[in-house]
Amino acid sequence: MISPDVIAKLASVFGLAFISFWTSIPAGIALGLAPLLVGVTAWLSYSVGVIIVVLLGEPLRVRLMARFGGKAAANPDSPIRRAWDRFGLIGLSLLAPMTTGAQIGAVVGLSLGVPPRRLIIGMVLGAALWSALITLAVVFGVSAVQTTR
Repeated sequence: MISPDVIAKLASVFGLAFISFWTSIPAGIALGLAPLLVGVTAWLSYSVGVIIVVLLGEPLRVRLMARFGGKAAANPDSPIRRAWDRFGLIGLSLLAPMTTGAQIGAVVGLSLGVPPRRLIIGMVLGAALWSALITLAVVFGVSAVQTTR
């Protein structure tokens, strides 16, 4: 049975990860939670954010494209479009967790026409990678600080 204290800490990590993915992992470890539990909770929160935006945003995108058609197309000279043309979904999936976050990253992917299923898979895998890397970095950093004492 998980204690109410642990549930409250996990809820804090989940809520923080929903807004700021990369800060939630050090916060959860600072709260005394097991690193694996923190990493998985942060990853789940990010994934939920992506799924919510894609499920709600895709029908809206379809309606807007039907109504405005080519007028809603992105400027091919914009920095976002140039980055998309160069790095695609892999770039978005790897950059969004550390820059824009789940919700804005998913909106960008939808606006660029990424199929919802591919967008969810890419964004969730990108977050899983970053979750593992950040968790390991924090654990090793805490371990190094404790060793030098």
